[in-house]
Amino acid sequence: MFLSNGTLSESLNHLKGYLFFLTGQWVSILGSNIVRFGIIWYLTVQTGSPLILALAAFFGFAPFIIVTPISGVFVDRWDRKKIIIFVDFMQAFLTVILILAFAGLSIPEFNIAINFSDKELIAIIFGTSIIFGIFGAFHAAAVDTLLPIMVPQEHLSRVNGINFLVNGGIQVIGPIVGAFALGIMPLQDLFWLDVITFLLAVIPTFLISIPSVKRQKKQTEEKTSFKSEFNEGVSFVRATNGLLALLAVFTAVNFFLSPVFSQIPILVSEIHLGNEEDLAFVFVMQQIGMLLGSLLMSFWKGFKNNAKGVATGLFIGYMGMFAMVLAPIGNFVALGGGLLITGFVLPLANVSSETIWAKIVPKDILGRVYSVRRTIAQISAPVGILLGGLLAELFGLVLILGIFTTLGIFLLMYAWLFTSFSQVEQLAAESPTVMNE
Repeated sequence: MFLSNGTLSESLNHLKGYLFFLTGQWVSILGSNIVRFGIIWYLTVQTGSPLILALAAFFGFAPFIIVTPISGVFVDRWDRKKIIIFVDFMQAFLTVILILAFAGLSIPEFNIAINFSDKELIAIIFGTSIIFGIFGAFHAAAVDTLLPIMVPQEHLSRVNGINFLVNGGIQVIGPIVGAFALGIMPLQDLFWLDVITFLLAVIPTFLISIPSVKRQKKQTEEKTSFKSEFNEGVSFVRATNGLLALLAVFTAVNFFLSPVFSQIPILVSEIHLGNEEDLAFVFVMQQIGMLLGSLLMSFWKGFKNNAKGVATGLFIGYMGMFAMVLAPIGNFVALGGGLLITGFVLPLANVSSETIWAKIVPKDILGRVYSVRRTIAQISAPVGILLGGLLAELFGLVLILGIFTTLGIFLLMYAWLFTSFSQVEQLAAESPTVMNE
């Protein structure tokens, strides 16, 4: 396929614009991760409860998943730039509400003084997490679909790798800054970092040009309903050989690993008797692994068979988590080492999966297909988080996390040996639903 100079120049401009846009998102992610670390440690210290930590994760994740199918359809209809800008401003506003709640409200002139108890603050965290999850669904749907729209197909794997690389670096810095900041300032002051970085992320979004995507004309010009558009995404996934098997694999991963990840603060604090610095160390080890794995993926295009990349990354990742769960009490090096292994191989699995989807899905239905993908793959995560938290509260954290990790390993092996997961790219290429653009 030959491109004219004008088309080539336009493609390069869109690529540069996408990378500029990513810089703003990276700044915002840094602020959010610093604040998230502070909130997680606050909940851990105040309650020491696996169930409370599970509920915090659930209230943030469940609304995100519920709204995701709706968000994908409307992202295909609406202006992506306006969606991203609006959501960034609303998330900054929600963070200001948290600042006011933790700082308290005092107006001496009117004898008004409002201070919330720890239980009330936890309830406020849960409530704002629900709203953050709703806005996050629209933000993720808009941002995720920019990649195949603005980045030429031959650069998809490399740009994905660079994105994971930078995100890995941010995740390394976030816990370190969070642990340091908690030692010198109250949590409400830490929240201001989130507000500032949210606002900084808007600047590149204002400045870039996002190309519009025309939907393929159908024989009828009737307006399609939300239900029909969402069903179109479902139909594409079902009709494209191998995609449903790939989704099933990530659904199982999210069910079994999400509880393990969500309970790491309790594992550090209650089982290994660590402090916020120990938690930061463990998180940093995981993110260093992700940084190194992302660095590898930014220079290496991965396996020729991307399904093999997914399976290899997930299997080794499970083994790393299993090693973390079984680490000797108080041995934070062993604890972090397991997460280092898992972090290193997750970019391989994620980039390989993202590349499969970006190659297969037609651009005019990206939003609805990606929404269906995210919904199916992630719907099991809040269930796993709640179930894992409840069982850990009843039967012990280490036992339950060990069982979840072991079951995940066996189901991954079953999927590779007995489903179409291992041949997803070859089967999808033969499917009549896939556009050869």
